[in-house]
Amino acid sequence: VADFTFDPALSPSEYWSEFRYFPGYDRGHICPSADRTFSYEANEQTFYMSNMQPQYHEFNGYQDGTSNRGLWVRMESQLQKWAKNLSYTDTIYVCKGGTIDDEKNIITRIKGKMIVPKYFFMAVLKKSSSGTYHAFGFWTEHLNSYVPSNTDLKQYALSISELEKKTGMDFFCNLPDNIENEVEKKNSYSSLY
Repeated sequence: VADFTFDPALSPSEYWSEFRYFPGYDRGHICPSADRTFSYEANEQTFYMSNMQPQYHEFNGYQDGTSNRGLWVRMESQLQKWAKNLSYTDTIYVCKGGTIDDEKNIITRIKGKMIVPKYFFMAVLKKSSSGTYHAFGFWTEHLNSYVPSNTDLKQYALSISELEKKTGMDFFCNLPDNIENEVEKKNSYSSLY
């Protein structure tokens, strides 16, 4: 496991050097460490501060003595489990982040600068070797509480079109328009899990 460090691709002016820690919050990975274990260098890059967003421990951690886990870590674990069962000819694309675009989508700013997102999201696209596509998104409030282990993640799943309305982002825009429009209007969570 690497130490948290600054991204060498960014200058100090692009990322505030005082934010090695997020007082009151965990350093929540956007790209999880467990997703990049094929080399030390790839894993080390997940510990760049540019890959971190402040997250409540209850959202991104484990509750001692129970099976309860944070909602974000549950979503990541489910996605990893699903990805491990894909065919070696399938491809999965994942876009993740927190809301930083509007004050109504921000909980607070640490030291008046570092944004603590009010919502987090994932956009997931699977392309199979047969050329078919399936997609869904996750959208959740950044909760300061654990989610019971029996909570069905399906309630947080939505279509990519719905996720785009919530985030203002255009996901998977490099797909041909006819494929993008078709795949983004369906919530394929149930067919993928």
